[in-house]
Amino acid sequence: MKKIITLSALALMALTAGATDYTDRLSVSLGGMPIGNQETTISVDAQDNGKYTLSLNNFQLAGLGGIGNIVLADVDATEKSGMTTLAADQVIKITEGDDPDVQMWMGPMLGDVPVSLRADISGDKLYAVITIDGFGGVDVVFGEGTYQIKNSGFENFHTATYVDGETSYSSDEPNAWHSFNSGVAAGSMAMLTKLALYNGSTSISEDVRPGSTGTKSVLLKSAMVLGFQPANGTMTTGRMQAGSLTATDPANCAFINMESEDVDGNGDPFYTVINGRPDSLAVWVKYQQGQEQEEYKYATISAILTNGGYYQDPGDSIAANVVAKAGNNAIESNGAAWQRVVIPFNYADFSANNAEPQALLVTISTNAQPGVGSSDAANPDQLNVDDIELIYNNNLTALNIKGTDIALEAGKTAYELDGVSGEISLDDITAEADGEGALINTTIESVEGGAQVTVKVTSNDYLKTNTYTVLVKGVTTGIDKAEATTVNGVKAIYTIDGRRVSSMDAKGIYVVRKTDGTTVKVMNK
Repeated sequence: MKKIITLSALALMALTAGATDYTDRLSVSLGGMPIGNQETTISVDAQDNGKYTLSLNNFQLAGLGGIGNIVLADVDATEKSGMTTLAADQVIKITEGDDPDVQMWMGPMLGDVPVSLRADISGDKLYAVITIDGFGGVDVVFGEGTYQIKNSGFENFHTATYVDGETSYSSDEPNAWHSFNSGVAAGSMAMLTKLALYNGSTSISEDVRPGSTGTKSVLLKSAMVLGFQPANGTMTTGRMQAGSLTATDPANCAFINMESEDVDGNGDPFYTVINGRPDSLAVWVKYQQGQEQEEYKYATISAILTNGGYYQDPGDSIAANVVAKAGNNAIESNGAAWQRVVIPFNYADFSANNAEPQALLVTISTNAQPGVGSSDAANPDQLNVDDIELIYNNNLTALNIKGTDIALEAGKTAYELDGVSGEISLDDITAEADGEGALINTTIESVEGGAQVTVKVTSNDYLKTNTYTVLVKGVTTGIDKAEATTVNGVKAIYTIDGRRVSSMDAKGIYVVRKTDGTTVKVMNK
């Protein structure tokens, strides 16, 4: 069973009157096929009742004409770690826009249109995913969000330079990644350990993984330091530190520190912001050892999701900083062929930290052990890396209705339940998903012969939704329609006087009931 997101820090953001406009890139897909990007403005307005109105006005499909104004009112909002999350599933009418260059608006012709919204507001940035059930299915993604590592295809590079006196050493580093030429020397032996920073591990390669739409990958190479010490080819989303002449000393590490104002050759910080809860990391690699070593024959990938405080890998770091870890230290050559490696994140071992994700430290190296790579400078260990991706799951793994488990089957989304009676409410439904941070939207509505339960599971990055339906025969609902959206692992949220609510939208004490039967009290100040 998946551990739930800790709710002790969950509270509604204090609202201020007036709309805020966000201008960013908007990408549009029609029927699953990308049809173009455009710069667009979306307005978000805080309502007096603690909900929001989101407006995408004068929306157009590139090359296909105008759609109109898409306005979603009474959108629920919750806040976690300074990020406001918006969620809505509504049926609306699209209205005409007022852009004089558009001759005809097609949206009003559709009548009632189901529209789904999942969005995050963080600082002055809005990330929104809007799905419109019309014209064969329109998917809109606004902004970049903080759910993937930038430059994930390793197509863009910058120059990294280490300067020692009048001499400088440079290499090409992929944007958002760093190697030794942008590292730092530390400790009492810095005058010697800095020699490791002369050797940049990364370079541009035109050898790309099968099926790639890009033209580049990054190539890591091992090196020799002081003429006798093998140094693994390594890159990281953090910063490299050379702190010891002993290869296995934790003073030789990759680290992140979000309080640092240092930037790389591209003007970016030495850390990657990730606010999501990915379920796994996938990456393509091509590995070849310069000298075959039976005992030390593996490349390695490590990923640590942290709360943004100082963290180093490896080393005696603050364990409370960790949200989750993923790692594979047994990547074999497999004949130096491209291979896709998928590594799951482990949240369970760090759940007691109650840490919220802020940064991701990924480190990739040509050998799983420090200082044991190829000692032939002319024949180094080599590791190509291409197309890294954080994966967010959205499959329903358990569903219980009025004490009866629904026998879920792979690929099946429609079910029927017979043999129950009486009135059914949201309290009678427990749903769990395989996505650590997935959103679960549950709806009950009266239908002929009983009630229909609809469960939508949306991935933590909001890009994928699976919909499951169960026709529960012979029951009544007591109301026409009931709906609630919860984080995976949360069954329900109640006020202190016992009223069920969809979110903590006012100051006070709330009772959160988890799917494992336990409850916790949450204070929204």
